[in-house]
Amino acid sequence: MAYSRRRKPNAGRWELERERYQLPADLPPPTEGNVKAAGELAAKLLEKIGLKEKLWEQQLLDGWVETVGDAIARRARPGQVFRGVLTIYVSNAAWLNELSRYGKPEMLAKLQSKFGAKQITDLRFQPDPDLPTAPPQRKK
Repeated sequence: MAYSRRRKPNAGRWELERERYQLPADLPPPTEGNVKAAGELAAKLLEKIGLKEKLWEQQLLDGWVETVGDAIARRARPGQVFRGVLTIYVSNAAWLNELSRYGKPEMLAKLQSKFGAKQITDLRFQPDPDLPTAPPQRKK
């Protein structure tokens, strides 16, 4: 007699769920093979309705500090991705120079390892357009 590792559904629980959700009596209990994670279903749904790119952008924002480190994350933020080139907005000229000259290879490698080399092929640094560019005026 062969030992089966497949679990059988709990009949009592199935009857309770059938009553609670008013399921038809002829509906068979679910099998373990039909169960899918909610995240897997959500990713497929977002792809189907054309929002997969937005999901990826949100994952980039959520993982930004972890990927680049706290010091860089306080002074730079991810922008848009166009044809694989990620624009990174930097808060001041000193950090812009530092990141574009010395930090780019390491940052690109970290981002590619986390999000894939096909998603991010290059980085482009530019001043943050949301920050004021003129120094504050002194009051007389």
